[in-house]
Amino acid sequence: MPGPSAQRSAGTNAAGHGLIRQGEILPHLTLSGPGGAPSVPWPGRHATILVVAHPGPCAGCTRYLDELSGSITDLQEWATRLLGVRSQCDEGHPFPLLGDVDGTARQRLGIKDGQAAVILADRWGEVVEAAAVGADHAFPLPHQLVESAKIVDLSCGECNVPSEEWRAVDT
Repeated sequence: MPGPSAQRSAGTNAAGHGLIRQGEILPHLTLSGPGGAPSVPWPGRHATILVVAHPGPCAGCTRYLDELSGSITDLQEWATRLLGVRSQCDEGHPFPLLGDVDGTARQRLGIKDGQAAVILADRWGEVVEAAAVGADHAFPLPHQLVESAKIVDLSCGECNVPSEEWRAVDT
């Protein structure tokens, strides 16, 4: 979890330090979707888990995204939305699979060639956890993502556990 000394930045990785780090703010991303180019806004009313797949078709990433489909209800219970990012948008999942056609999102998140990544950010867009994944597809297990989402949702009793009515308004 980010501590009080966590350095906040624009999250653009302009310093060239690689994968976006804990405490940084997610950059504003525009990704292609089935209906055009939706913007991915921060902050929002939910924490966000971004799963950025390897570029191009990747059977290992596809299996992982399919496996995460079974965790959607649990993630929603902890006020967390799941977004998949591939080279092109895809339909048929219970969560958005958006396209990073030109690789801009990968670049802004600091994901190197040949890597995939899983990034968890709180409702304000601050990165809580970020992990690069190589060709071995050693992604965090779905139950680990749910536990992390739970911790983020319960981490602030005053401001991070809103009423059900407040949560129902999606941004």
